[in-house]
Amino acid sequence: MMKGALYDQLWIHRQMLQDRVRCEAYRRAIADTVKTGDVVLDMGTGTGILSLFAARAGARKVYAIERTSIVDLARRLVRINRAEEQIEILQGDMENMDLPEQVDVIISEWMGPYGVDENLLPSVLIARDRWLKPGGKMLPERVTAWMAPAWDSELAREMSFFQARPYDLDLSLITRYTAQEVWYAQHHISLEHLLAEPQPMWTTNVCECSLEEARGPFQALLSFSITHPGKLNALAAWFSAELGAGHLLTCAPDAPKTHWGRTVCPLDRALEVAPGTDIAVEFACEPGEPGWSNTRWSVRIGEGDWEHHDQERALI
Repeated sequence: MMKGALYDQLWIHRQMLQDRVRCEAYRRAIADTVKTGDVVLDMGTGTGILSLFAARAGARKVYAIERTSIVDLARRLVRINRAEEQIEILQGDMENMDLPEQVDVIISEWMGPYGVDENLLPSVLIARDRWLKPGGKMLPERVTAWMAPAWDSELAREMSFFQARPYDLDLSLITRYTAQEVWYAQHHISLEHLLAEPQPMWTTNVCECSLEEARGPFQALLSFSITHPGKLNALAAWFSAELGAGHLLTCAPDAPKTHWGRTVCPLDRALEVAPGTDIAVEFACEPGEPGWSNTRWSVRIGEGDWEHHDQERALI
């Protein structure tokens, strides 16, 4: 499903609004970043929650851009909260907009499960280059994607079902496609499921990143050494976002629960690994159209052969 179609639907906005960790982190960062009298741009405003935070922080004007039909709800919420004098909601693609003034702060929640994978950052940077005043603020300022080898018991149960000849039929082919899928919102993955120290895949500095860099691909070559013995069947990924003014938002395994959770990239099969085992990973996030990117990952355990995975080969 494309981002536009997804964000036309109320359920995803309910999910984000009920994510108190996400919303409170943004609320605090906006309160400490937006000054009285500032002009603010909210990219991808959705229901307008971040714009309302900016208005409460003292913004003189908030331009809230949203391409989907959820803007009708946002306008009503702005009126109900008596912020219509401060917040102007504009529907359409940012590239076709023409703001009447430059802005002091750009706020946006563009992060996918490992940061850049929803491919919304390019639009934010175009807005930055067009409308942000010299010395203006970007929120978030910096986003880092992380990864670690992991054991995912839910993935293991899923694979085992199709390998066990259910209904006296050979359905094992399904596991081949399952191993190409990216598994989102895996909230059960905690620190105890990680088999090696997490490593950063990439960091995106939103204030300095070029448009060319934002369009990817994003690639990482990682070398892990197993620190905890156990079974390995996946790579777990997440992000941490430096929102500004010292505020951090993360969906790491040891952090309070968010709607993102962890994202899991399966291996072909589960293997026992001992401390000191080397794990090599080649990982790529290849942005496509807005709202979508393709993920590829290759893994080598010890001196074994490489196994290769490509999200486009999954039946999705």
